[in-house]
Amino acid sequence: MCFNPLPCTLYAKFKRTGSVEDNKKAMGTATATVVTDGAKQVVDDVFAADPTRSLRRAAEMLGIKRTPLQQIMKELELSPYKIQVTQPLNEDHTQRQSEFAQLMLEKLQTGEIDVKKIWFSDEAYFTLDGHLNKQNYRYWGRERLEITVVRSLHPKKFLVWCAISSHGVFGPIFIDGTLSAANYRKFLDEEFIPFLHGHDLVQGHWFMKDGARPHRTADVFEVLNEHFSDRIIGLDYPSHFQGGIEWPPYSPDLNPCDYYLWDYLKSKVWQTSPTNLPELKTTITTAVDTIDSEACSRVMVGFQNRLTAVLVKDGGHFEPLYH
Repeated sequence: MCFNPLPCTLYAKFKRTGSVEDNKKAMGTATATVVTDGAKQVVDDVFAADPTRSLRRAAEMLGIKRTPLQQIMKELELSPYKIQVTQPLNEDHTQRQSEFAQLMLEKLQTGEIDVKKIWFSDEAYFTLDGHLNKQNYRYWGRERLEITVVRSLHPKKFLVWCAISSHGVFGPIFIDGTLSAANYRKFLDEEFIPFLHGHDLVQGHWFMKDGARPHRTADVFEVLNEHFSDRIIGLDYPSHFQGGIEWPPYSPDLNPCDYYLWDYLKSKVWQTSPTNLPELKTTITTAVDTIDSEACSRVMVGFQNRLTAVLVKDGGHFEPLYH
């Protein structure tokens, strides 16, 4: 049964012949270049109904090759957009992001901070409810749209904490339930910081943390100050101790964990389709082990590129960058 808004006969003819013209020669091939207004309308309707449809699947459905389909989409001015998960920014947020980007670029350029010696940290939930890979998920349109993705209300999940630098990835640390200041300090004290000292990765190194509430207690700040002194990049840290750099709120686009690590791990995890939480933990650990120092070094270069992009956008959201 045909549910296409165009007449079913027209849609069927396009699917069968690669053309909506009454041309007998076109009936025998689906590879002819298709540029008629009718064909354009069919393609436009196909992607209007499902803008996330891939070129390959659309070509298969319409019965034509990708080259003529790409030509039609070019004439329709349909472009691929990566999905962006963003948070609304007010004037204060954009100003703080601009100030942070300017300060960091200055310190990186003068050598006061070595991008190879920054540990970026974050936590993220992993669920059995599937994953939206922002790197691979694209939709076709004439402008950027808001896309809604439906997820279960209460999926089975747990929290994962990691840290990444040019040296590699530390973790994963698995946290059942929610993160508290107590368990955050505990694994910093008992696992992360001893690991860094054991590999001579504290002296001259910086540690970045975002503004999650458990990260910003006096106890946590004291532990970090004891080992990193003023080499901390974190929200509220400068107000507790002399030195350090304020991390701007609502800035996941600047954290390598957000713009690279979580997407990479989740895409690897869902290739195996774990069916329970123990399997999920195993696949996460295995995925972390596949990340080499070369990949991490590229991600650190990406951090510098993103700082520049923030300045270009005056602290606002910028177009997705690869790593």
